[in-house]
Amino acid sequence: MDKSILEKRIHDKAEERADKYFEEISEFFYQHEELVANGQEGLVLKPISENKSINFRSPYCDDESLFNSQDTLSKYTNWQDIRKELVEKYEKEETDNILNKLDSINYLLEGK
Repeated sequence: MDKSILEKRIHDKAEERADKYFEEISEFFYQHEELVANGQEGLVLKPISENKSINFRSPYCDDESLFNSQDTLSKYTNWQDIRKELVEKYEKEETDNILNKLDSINYLLEGK
């Protein structure tokens, strides 16, 4: 297997894990009905400018609620920085996992 292919697969797997992290946070708001903005209800951030409040989550996918998309979350938070750190952390974990498996295979093949 080519090194660049392996590196890409590790990176892709790490990005999938970071995306899953976002989905788990986002899903939390859907699982708790009292937090989802339906009209005036739901958890909102206090006005940040122009008296505009931001919902944490909304049943309408095309609005500006924080956890409706990673793009919207990135617009109002440092999510991209956190996501980058998560991807780097997960790349290291995935690499370590592969190396441990290779060590185990090597141990079995050499019989030591």
